[in-house]
Amino acid sequence: MTGKLLGVDFGLKRVGLATCDGMHILASPLRTFTTKSMRSSIDTVAAVCAELCVGGIVVGLPLNLDGTESVQSGRVRSFARALGKVTGLKVELFDERLSTVEADELLIEAGVTRAADRAKLVDSMAAKVILQGYIDNKNREIG
Repeated sequence: MTGKLLGVDFGLKRVGLATCDGMHILASPLRTFTTKSMRSSIDTVAAVCAELCVGGIVVGLPLNLDGTESVQSGRVRSFARALGKVTGLKVELFDERLSTVEADELLIEAGVTRAADRAKLVDSMAAKVILQGYIDNKNREIG
């Protein structure tokens, strides 16, 4: 995938988004929106892709700690397939195990101490963690 990428942390309540630079070095949290339906989430993400002119999408795949798939894994796979069809972009899945825990820890380290404040930011930060993990993994494969 070339150009900017969009990272997506898809959930039944909220969807977190993150983006990275065109050189695939640094991911940054973008925003979070409330999930109304899978279709509206796909449309919202597709609109962000068009607005930012991204070249590809990385969606976090929720796996159990032992690496097996869950019910939510199937939902995410369906979301990713539909997102690829709607946007025409390549969509890759990336293991998101513990991304929300890491995102919460990063927010605490950044001084966001109130749980209510972290709750508003954790999904976009989780998308950042997913996207940065994907970028770092790809750069290790190349290097």
